[in-house]
Amino acid sequence: MSLPSLSIITPSYNQGEFIEHTIRSVLDQGYPSLQYQVMDGGSTDATVEILRRYGDRLQWVSEKDGGQAAALNEGFRRTDGEIIGWINSDDLYAPGALETVGRYFVEHPEVEWLYGKCPIIDRLGQSHKNWVTKYKEFWMKRYSYQRYLIENFISQPAVFFRRRLLERVGPIDDHYHCAFDYHLFVRMATVSRPAFLDRELAYFRSYGENKSSAVYQRSFTEELDAARRVAAGKHPVLMLLHQVNRLKLTLAYDLLAILSARRKRVGASR
Repeated sequence: MSLPSLSIITPSYNQGEFIEHTIRSVLDQGYPSLQYQVMDGGSTDATVEILRRYGDRLQWVSEKDGGQAAALNEGFRRTDGEIIGWINSDDLYAPGALETVGRYFVEHPEVEWLYGKCPIIDRLGQSHKNWVTKYKEFWMKRYSYQRYLIENFISQPAVFFRRRLLERVGPIDDHYHCAFDYHLFVRMATVSRPAFLDRELAYFRSYGENKSSAVYQRSFTEELDAARRVAAGKHPVLMLLHQVNRLKLTLAYDLLAILSARRKRVGASR
């Protein structure tokens, strides 16, 4: 079986602690027709030194950019693989993920995009927040476009899509700081139903300082705006449900933050 060409983009900025693990998770896949493009925003830590060490196995640029969304759009323009995915510079691909994805696209030419499981890991790479993973996986297995307009349950690192679909729906909207992936995927969902691969394709790292953990309230607010823009008044009830869900998730994350802070205080006092 001849696997399709695959372009992977990694946007990065000052992630020297993690980026080599990310790079290895891509290159160690041994995918036969791989373009790997790292778009670094001018890091001042060890990132550039690490990129130089792998310069014969990937393409990279390190210069000031317009943010993560702009870096991804430039990465898309710099590559030409039939299938596209992106992995952030602190996340990881699961072993064998790229071959699994490539084979699935070959065997299902009608599928325009797909997603798989994506457990959450901590700074040390250990699984945590398992309840979040299980909650998302519950809805992953029960996908519907209407449900996706209510809540973002698809994990970005485990998403892959055909270049022709990106060309059809247009590039990432860099108006968003957090929800540009959801906005893109909702637009994709409007024209094409994704396939679900019931296996781990990637790992999302959550450790407190990264963007999704630190500004979840902004993320949920942006997701509501993205859904509203795509739905364009066609689904007022779903938009109301999304707003209710946003409040639910915000309260849940606020409660988790309070409990986490309390545990840290108790541990420090012992």
